[in-house]
Amino acid sequence: MSESPRTDARVAVVLDAVALVAFVALGRTNHHLHGSGGWFLTVLWPFVVGWFAAALATGLYTARTARGRRAVATCLLGAALALVLRVTVTGRSTPVVFGLVALAFISLATLGWRVVARGVRRAVRVAG
Repeated sequence: MSESPRTDARVAVVLDAVALVAFVALGRTNHHLHGSGGWFLTVLWPFVVGWFAAALATGLYTARTARGRRAVATCLLGAALALVLRVTVTGRSTPVVFGLVALAFISLATLGWRVVARGVRRAVRVAG
């Protein structure tokens, strides 16, 4: 990610959304669930709303400083918001282990691609 701040933010939004979709899709596969598309969206939307509300609150896609701290804060706040939405709006049970797995997967995926992108940018800078 190095074209422009606006392009970087758009790419980040897409990659973060892909991470959230992957969390639900892999969970569905690992638990051998065969729900409809409606089931998938019912599980996904609290994470999408929680993540992007947290990203807005932390300035994840707009601030040019403390990006790592903003990403970590977004993971923590986004997962917490998602779990609250999941329980209060959808009425789905949310065991503690589910919350921990959600936080771990989403953190690894969203922070992971950022670490890889940063490493690639550095390698390109050194090589160039």
